[in-house]
Amino acid sequence: MTVPVILVLIATGFILKSIIRKDGIFNFIGILANDILLSFFVLASIAGRSLAYLIDLEEVFFYVVAVLILCLGSSLIYGRYFIREDRGWRGTLMVLSIFPNTAALGFPLVAIFTADLTPAVLYSAASSLLAIPLATFLTIRYSQDNNALKETVARTFSFPPVTVSLLSLILVLSGIRLPVKLINLSQAIGWWCLPLMLVYFGSRLQFRNIPVRKILETGFFRIILPFFLVWLTLRARSESVFYAVLIESSMPPAIMAASILARHRLKAEESTAVTLVLTLAAILLIFLLKISGFGASLAGL
Repeated sequence: MTVPVILVLIATGFILKSIIRKDGIFNFIGILANDILLSFFVLASIAGRSLAYLIDLEEVFFYVVAVLILCLGSSLIYGRYFIREDRGWRGTLMVLSIFPNTAALGFPLVAIFTADLTPAVLYSAASSLLAIPLATFLTIRYSQDNNALKETVARTFSFPPVTVSLLSLILVLSGIRLPVKLINLSQAIGWWCLPLMLVYFGSRLQFRNIPVRKILETGFFRIILPFFLVWLTLRARSESVFYAVLIESSMPPAIMAASILARHRLKAEESTAVTLVLTLAAILLIFLLKISGFGASLAGL
């Protein structure tokens, strides 16, 4: 899926919502995309891999975990000291900070610098494996002030994509391979979660109040911190690995994250506005790096 297609689908959702003005239709699209189709997508993405494939994630997986810990820990500490009065935004900031848009946006932008997208695919797979359950847990946890931890965990694991991701991982680690036809069918069905999420994302957009402070907060924890962590520490063996990890780790929040937040009614309008602005900013930044030639000097290889 190319960047222009992503923008067109978001605009389509926004236009449809302004014409139809019936929340029930778009809520159904959200459930269909997030609960049902995403489960098929996760099944094909994880259960379709071999154990050897996961082992190859070693270097990339290290940065996935390092970036996640950095973004989660720093946004958690920041929220406790500087966002004391808005519990909902504290949780939303953490969700947006740990869930980068590694696939729909990351792949096209990595392709600007290198033709080898294998490291990007590995990063995206590892990131999604960790981000989906954790983002779901945080969203449910912060969507209800008095939600007990035990209930939150139960609701998290009852969310179909989380359940499917864990079962798929168990199958891979056990060496059990599902039939290729089943994986291909799941992939064909699950792929539709991506365009529907974009349409649903567009339907949630509100331009009446763009929260500048929240855009800056999310941009710092989701983009700036990971960018400098990777740039200053990664000594990759090839340009493809370097650019894949650098760009994927510093992508704006995933539309899937905003979609999950909207699904549980946690700061839906604010998270979609923040995600849209940061998505456009990231696209512009990557193109400027490419055109200026500064991006080529970052690798230092």
